[in-house]
Amino acid sequence: MMKGKGLEEIPFLYDAVMRECGIDPMYDAALIRDDTIYFWRSPNCNNANNGHSTTKLFIDSCVGLLSDRGLLDVHAPVTSFFSRDTLPAAMDPQWDRVTVHDAMRHRMGIDEVPYGVDEDRDIEKIGDDFLGYVFSLALPYPPGAHYRYSDAAYYLLSRIIASVSGEKCQEFMYQNLLKPLGFRQWATAVCPAGHMIGGGGFFTRADDMAKLPYVYANGGVYDGQRILSERWIRQAMENNYALDEHGRTGAYYKTGSRGQGVIFKDHAAFAWHGCSPADGGNRTTRLFDAFCAYLSEG
Repeated sequence: MMKGKGLEEIPFLYDAVMRECGIDPMYDAALIRDDTIYFWRSPNCNNANNGHSTTKLFIDSCVGLLSDRGLLDVHAPVTSFFSRDTLPAAMDPQWDRVTVHDAMRHRMGIDEVPYGVDEDRDIEKIGDDFLGYVFSLALPYPPGAHYRYSDAAYYLLSRIIASVSGEKCQEFMYQNLLKPLGFRQWATAVCPAGHMIGGGGFFTRADDMAKLPYVYANGGVYDGQRILSERWIRQAMENNYALDEHGRTGAYYKTGSRGQGVIFKDHAAFAWHGCSPADGGNRTTRLFDAFCAYLSEG
């Protein structure tokens, strides 16, 4: 059973977090190592905070759960999960060549597209039918060939998870991922049809958010319970499904806009929420380096 401690009991993290609070607001942070959760939270922040693009790791993990059960083939075309009457009549035929694998790797073939389907400036353009909007986008590049980061891919993945599971993505995620991991306060942004945005807008506590990268750090197991298969963990890391390696340290991470992040390595994981200019890039690098140095010291 996981036990909890205050983050100040780990000097390197406490110093890093508190030093950065004088520069950019830091909401909360958590480290999990050796089945112990170390947690810090600013008294001025909400219990649950927006993880922005760290949400993508949760979406990919839901895809992994369905893949592990033999219900979803990541090489299946994204259009195969929807009836034709739900798709735009005038749709680029290349969409039939886009796979789930392409979407998770941001290689659908899109070019000009809003950064995120939940951005205020784009809501009027998108309208109420988010799925129809995504499928109305032109694909000027062959699927799989051109990298273009977009939250639109992850809204599409949210809808695919719903199509396969028979329940909305956030409901499937709660029952099959968040509940087994013991999440407490959480919430998610949804589209007008009530479907999870997918690319961002997932609100949670850092000491809960750190549990998913801890699953990856332990080959798919959390607190003695298998959550994801070792096969999926390897596949996600090798194909950069919402994960990138931090230099050549062997640590893998996912960050979010305005300064959020998760990182894992060697049976340990670290997560935090903040609010920073330039997506918190400088702080992110320092915290990642401090995390890796801490692990190397034993």
